[in-house]
Amino acid sequence: MSSQDKVVENLTKTIEMMANELTLLREQVAYLTQKLYGKSSEKSIQVNGQLSLFDEEQLPEEDADLPR
Repeated sequence: MSSQDKVVENLTKTIEMMANELTLLREQVAYLTQKLYGKSSEKSIQVNGQLSLFDEEQLPEEDADLPR
């Protein structure tokens, strides 16, 4: 095997390694982009006795406290 063949073989291996690494990095970027900007499921737990800032419902005892 000539030295040029060895150089070509080494360069081919390097290109294959870099292509694999590029594929992995693209997958990581896609995953992290999805985590950052994608849909998220935020679930809130309802705690007895604690009022919510976002629910428009009023408790029955609150209706009696309102001025008429």
